[in-house]
Amino acid sequence: MRLSMTSLKAADAKEVSTSVSAIANEKIKAEKEANGKKKTAVKKKNLHVDKPGDDLAGNAYEALDDYDFM
Repeated sequence: MRLSMTSLKAADAKEVSTSVSAIANEKIKAEKEANGKKKTAVKKKNLHVDKPGDDLAGNAYEALDDYDFM
C-alpha cells in the first residue's frame, strides 16, 4: 500500500487515508456488536466526609480553655 501511494499527490493520499480509516472504524464497530461486549459504566466510590453538625465528629477545640491559645 505504501508503494502504491508514493506517486499520489498529498490531497489524494489524504482522501485514501480518510477512506481507509472510515472502513476500519466500521469494521471495529461491527466486531464489537458481534461480540456483544459493551462498555459498562464503573461506579465511582464516594468519599464520605463528616458534616459540622454530625454527632460522631467531635470538635478538636472543645476541650481547650478559652484563654489558652497554645
